[in-house]
Amino acid sequence: MRRNDREISDNEKMYSILDKATLLNLGLFDGEEPYVVPLDFVRVGDALYFHCATEGKKLDIIANRPGVCFAVTGETRHKTGDAPCDCSTFYESVIGWGTAAVLNSVQEKSTALAALNKKFGAPEGPFPPAMLDAVAVVRIGIERMTGKAKHGKM
Repeated sequence: MRRNDREISDNEKMYSILDKATLLNLGLFDGEEPYVVPLDFVRVGDALYFHCATEGKKLDIIANRPGVCFAVTGETRHKTGDAPCDCSTFYESVIGWGTAAVLNSVQEKSTALAALNKKFGAPEGPFPPAMLDAVAVVRIGIERMTGKAKHGKM
């Protein structure tokens, strides 16, 4: 990292940013070009979870190339100044790498969906079997992360 003074190396601080963030940008590679998709997500332990349709481009890519990259942005504030170069952005972010896998277990899917609903303030279940069959839930096992932040006063 070029700016060591902004590096976050503590996993708990990075987990805190992940837990507060509402949007994850998932980076995939299909062998020809990168593909990035924004998703709602939740962290449980050392894994991230998201849900999606049971078919589509991201699932096709994950089936063939499960290595992924993800990025989240936490709190962000912009400061403008009186001069054109007197502006700044205060931010916190996490970038990570891991392996994605589609869950097959009804129990794992239910647990992940309950955690997602809890994060976003929705009822945590129970989930009807037909609904569980109609949705895919993907687990991203976090293998490594890096965090960065610039804090300051407005």
